[in-house]
Amino acid sequence: MPTNYRNAPRGISNRSAMRVLFALALLVSHAGVAQAESEPATGAQEPSWELALHRADDGFQWTVYEEAQPIPGRPAFRVEARFEAAPRIAADTLMASMSEETKTTSGERRRLLERTPDGALVHTYIDLPFMFSDRELAIRIRHVADRETGIHRISWRDANEHLSPPDDGVLRLTTEGYWEFRPLSPHGTQAVYMTRAEIGGSLPKAVGDRLLRGQAVDSVKRLRRLLAERQTMNVAAPPPEGLAPQSSEAR
Repeated sequence: MPTNYRNAPRGISNRSAMRVLFALALLVSHAGVAQAESEPATGAQEPSWELALHRADDGFQWTVYEEAQPIPGRPAFRVEARFEAAPRIAADTLMASMSEETKTTSGERRRLLERTPDGALVHTYIDLPFMFSDRELAIRIRHVADRETGIHRISWRDANEHLSPPDDGVLRLTTEGYWEFRPLSPHGTQAVYMTRAEIGGSLPKAVGDRLLRGQAVDSVKRLRRLLAERQTMNVAAPPPEGLAPQSSEAR
């Protein structure tokens, strides 16, 4: 049975329904990495964007753009921000986060199906309450760096053809997007995050768009937090004995 937010089944509270929607948005945000070219991961022309929001939280500024001509059922969002870390550090941190196996209390299970020198194939499954259809998808992630410009791009798109036929009632989702990390002097990064995804089911457009936009912003904030944690760990831990310190760009 597809998800129906407007008419939640009897016995399912509004709070429970919102938890379901959050789990679905979490699924597509984690799907949320690149080709060295400046074109999107799909090879299609970059969408036209309209400014939707500009905010600053605790000194961290980010800007959200919405697609000027959205595709029904598959909204796209673009978030721009700056990180106090080199592009390589940002890209490595993101790849580690996206390809790790995990199981959360929200019912999300992520499993690494394949690892390659420049990417990974990851399967994510959301186990929802019995009145809602479970969701799943596989994504192919690729990380490519341009040594001349220092730009790192991490792109992804759905690769559900690598999965076995779905169980009855399970919805397969589609998604695509990318991160782009451009070097800023002296050691920062200008980051661009673009995501296009679907939640599936009979979710009202306004609710789905608001939820996915919020998750796009959360994805950027989450990477900033991971970078801060990594920096704290690197500062706290002494370098291995006998090894000279390396620059932030050294591999």
